[in-house]
Amino acid sequence: MEGNINNKKSMTKRNSKKIVFLVWDRQSIRALGITKYLGATLYLLYTSRIKHPILFIRTLRILVKDRPDIVICQSPPVTCAMISTVYKYLFAGRKKPKIIIDIHTGAITKPWSRTVSRLVMRLATHTIVTNKELQNYIIQKYRLNPLVLEDSIPDFKEILSTKNKEAEFKLLSKDTFNIAVISSFAYDEPLQAVFDTASILPEFQFYITGDKTKMDKKFQDRKLDNVIMTGLLEYNLYLDLLQKVDAIIDLTTDDKTTLSGAYEAVALEQPLIVSDWMPLRRNFYKGTIYVNNSSKDIREAIMIVRSKKEELSRQMHQLKVEKIEKWNDAISNIYHLIN
Repeated sequence: MEGNINNKKSMTKRNSKKIVFLVWDRQSIRALGITKYLGATLYLLYTSRIKHPILFIRTLRILVKDRPDIVICQSPPVTCAMISTVYKYLFAGRKKPKIIIDIHTGAITKPWSRTVSRLVMRLATHTIVTNKELQNYIIQKYRLNPLVLEDSIPDFKEILSTKNKEAEFKLLSKDTFNIAVISSFAYDEPLQAVFDTASILPEFQFYITGDKTKMDKKFQDRKLDNVIMTGLLEYNLYLDLLQKVDAIIDLTTDDKTTLSGAYEAVALEQPLIVSDWMPLRRNFYKGTIYVNNSSKDIREAIMIVRSKKEELSRQMHQLKVEKIEKWNDAISNIYHLIN
């Protein structure tokens, strides 16, 4: 699957350089925010893992055709940035583009990727990370000094205003307290604690998102009446779910990561429960309850959210306004630097 989003109107306004953003995934809210501001063209390239090498060819074809001045690559996978670097030195001729790598924790935490990541990052013009903890880690381990740019707050007005009845998520009951648990069934998600919490709160309804085929068998076998596994939803259906519930939970065991689901919660002005790590405390300092990933903590956080839902929603609105202003200042500084 391949798609591109061209922001020509923004590009005419902001710059005359041709910028492409390459993402080897189905979607990236972070990349959408950056490309919209920079007036870049976003390419979403995706295929199965078995056919992953096909993306090498697709990426090369895009770069040879577009001949951009700046290439931004989301990593992981680091191979996206690697093939862009190959293009720069072997196929670009005299017009060698700047290579910017947007680094997420998955690009540096897997042992097999560290050596390749170090080489590719050293060849890049600039590297960007989502938070100071990740920046410090790369400074110490890679002897590089990346720029920090957190995720933007996504604008869902267009998606939510055009939804129809077929794009509506039907809650089992509006009379109970409904909670969305954002998941991709990744290694860093403490789902056991979520299931344990649900088992002792039968009066609450939990909706766990994500591709069920990636779920550990022990969770597949655990059936609870108040837990719905939604499966991988179309994005407008997924947003409708997040908008309708009373609270959103997004957890991680990784102390250097930020969570895209948390930014979605801010955009929708929904009360949020996240893991108690410094990047998350710093970025989500209003409308949010922090937990230590234990069932006891999660249960207590849910009780607080239920009693203070309206207050937390108001705080989220304030946080949204503040973060949009801060992000615009940050991306403006990075734009002037990379140009």
